[in-house]
Amino acid sequence: MQQRLRRLLFQAGYSGEDVESIVYKLLVAADFNVEAAERGIIYIDEVDKLAKQVGCQEDWRDVSGEGVQQALLKIFEGTVINVPRKRSRDSTSDGYVEVDTKNILFICGGAFSDLGKIISERHRRSPFGFGTPLCRELRDHALTNALVESSLLHDIENDDLIAYGLTPEFIGRLPITVGLTHLTEDQLVQVLREPKNAIGKQYKKLFKMNNVKLHITENALRLIAKKAAARETGARGLRSIMEGILTEAMFEVIPDAGEGKEKIIAVLVDEESVGPVSQRGCGAKIFRDDGALELYIYQNNIRVPGLIHGPKHNVIFSFCLIVVLSAAKLWVYHTFHCFSSVYAWIVLILSKANIFTQ
Repeated sequence: MQQRLRRLLFQAGYSGEDVESIVYKLLVAADFNVEAAERGIIYIDEVDKLAKQVGCQEDWRDVSGEGVQQALLKIFEGTVINVPRKRSRDSTSDGYVEVDTKNILFICGGAFSDLGKIISERHRRSPFGFGTPLCRELRDHALTNALVESSLLHDIENDDLIAYGLTPEFIGRLPITVGLTHLTEDQLVQVLREPKNAIGKQYKKLFKMNNVKLHITENALRLIAKKAAARETGARGLRSIMEGILTEAMFEVIPDAGEGKEKIIAVLVDEESVGPVSQRGCGAKIFRDDGALELYIYQNNIRVPGLIHGPKHNVIFSFCLIVVLSAAKLWVYHTFHCFSSVYAWIVLILSKANIFTQ
């Protein structure tokens, strides 16, 4: 059973959630089974927000930063915590239960923005002086910045985390440090298309509620993934890009069409709709007439899953039809010698039908 704690932790005695509340959430997820909770896993996200505050004075208490790190030390090391059994609406507890955190696996994660700069300064790779990207080169530099920073995270050391703002005692309780790489374009395309609740499938279902078909080309998906990679927003940035492309169609064009104006048949998102990496596209393309989408796809030779493509599709289909007819002809001649005339008649009918359809 998994539960995610999305609350801001504070040092004990201050307003907000205490550090011990994470163990209580684990106990709730285990249905108050203490033995199961003592062998559980706790994942604490956004640990980078617990770094020391730069502008915090010595006589002030950093209750949401260094104070929380100090409070987590005893839990990480292993101790017995009194956790309330149940909490009612008036915040009263029904007794307490002891939970030993010695065998609980603690995993901490975070974005740790600008940590790559600290690592590059340690390696003396900071782009100052000669070699600094010029203004015209900053556009290409932004595309590879995420990949370069993710490669630097493989060389992370404890001194880098201390310079970032984490205390040495806190880092000492976490013996294994791993830097994760940023998502590539192929992985971002998978997020858009393959999962059960993929972003592309969600928008298609929303358009289907208004009896409108949404089609997204393969090149458009690649360009959306490239934009998200350039902005360094990861998978969460894919939705904002899709919203910018489909906002006009979803909230302006389609509702107006439902009030008695021209009916909308389909919406297409191609490369022009997405636009270049550094610019905004023209938005989704609207099609109101039957066959207008198919005609546009045929004229521009665009590949859209589920629709008829350009002339290459017809050539492949004709070639496969010739192969099947030839195999059928050989089988008929070797098996049924008397039906050779019937086969010639069938071939003649099919050829006439093909000429008629063209």
